[in-house]
Amino acid sequence: MGRVRILIVYNSALDARSVSGVQTYFAGVVEHWIAGGHTVDFLVGRSAWPVFQSLYPKSRLVSSDDLFDPNRYLGQTWRYLPIFAWRMLTARVTRLPEAYDVVLACAQFIYEVGPARTLARRCGAALAVKIHHVLSTQRQPAGLFDRLHFLSERTTARWLNREADAILCGTELIARDFNDVETALGLRPSRTHATGYGIDLERLPLAVDHPKEFDAVLLGRVHEHKGVFDAVPLWQEVVRRRPGARLLVIGEGPHRTELQARIAAAGLGASVHCSGPVSEAEKVSLVARSRVGLSLSREEGWGLSVNEFLAAGLPVVAMEVPVFRSVFPGQLDLVPQKDLAATTTRILHWLDHPDEARRRGLEGRRFVERYDHRRVAAEEMRILTEARAAREARVMGLPKGSDR
Repeated sequence: MGRVRILIVYNSALDARSVSGVQTYFAGVVEHWIAGGHTVDFLVGRSAWPVFQSLYPKSRLVSSDDLFDPNRYLGQTWRYLPIFAWRMLTARVTRLPEAYDVVLACAQFIYEVGPARTLARRCGAALAVKIHHVLSTQRQPAGLFDRLHFLSERTTARWLNREADAILCGTELIARDFNDVETALGLRPSRTHATGYGIDLERLPLAVDHPKEFDAVLLGRVHEHKGVFDAVPLWQEVVRRRPGARLLVIGEGPHRTELQARIAAAGLGASVHCSGPVSEAEKVSLVARSRVGLSLSREEGWGLSVNEFLAAGLPVVAMEVPVFRSVFPGQLDLVPQKDLAATTTRILHWLDHPDEARRRGLEGRRFVERYDHRRVAAEEMRILTEARAAREARVMGLPKGSDR
């Protein structure tokens, strides 16, 4: 296969405290790519370096921005727009430690794909992307930021259709969504690869018999699109029917301050604990001390937090999104979107039936064994190696796609 030198563009990582599911996914595959003799570095704003240094200790970090401190503006997402534009511009002059064979955009956002295109051209490298979900197919626009994202998805779809050597997608559903965007733009659909996501079961011990401190746990970016504000009226009803029940919210995000204000206003200060950003080890420990995994998300490309709940042996109550039935068939206790009454009932069911919850947890653990991160790493490296060969073929004058 030969050594492949990869640069991952990750401009959407902003602060030194948040760890997203996508970052955790990359931590799994990057570890195996490097162990296989490949080089994997990251282009990322310096404000996020502490997180990246902890997740990817064997990778070099290249700064796309030394200036912006997002920790001061987590609740003011609009302030990110100028810095994303700046990070796109710096790709033209950023000094790289070496010439790379593959430049991989961590998502199809314009501030990832734009710099990745520029850097791929500078290096004569293959251009690749991993698409986790297509926003315009899952979300109604909730403001200027969303509308700009939807518009940019059409722009990056054109770029990727014309220039990408490898388009990795989380699932077949995401691949179809991306191809639908291309078709709507009058483009011939690209070849895509649905490679999924892996999980490191050695890092996530089975926790069905661990002492429990929390009755339910939410895990992920604290953002309205993850349904975090629904947690307040939901938990009010849970506590009304089960006094003393405790909810744990793990994660950081632009809406954590507002969520905590709503929790206090609802009189739930003693019933809901927001951990804020935590280390990977602490996150695993907190999940293990919870009884029920909870997903209130309105959109998902896969459900990486759900994957971790199942690995830990938690029964999972989830508001239904399209991808869950294909990724986790028969493993989740699904309720209709925004149906807080049904969600409350199902949470209480698992709390009232611990033996059944334990059996469901063991089943979930066995199920996610199929999502081994080593398999995902091997498959994606094969595709990236082919992408390098495709780029080399074009340099020799062959048309794009002639080797596929």
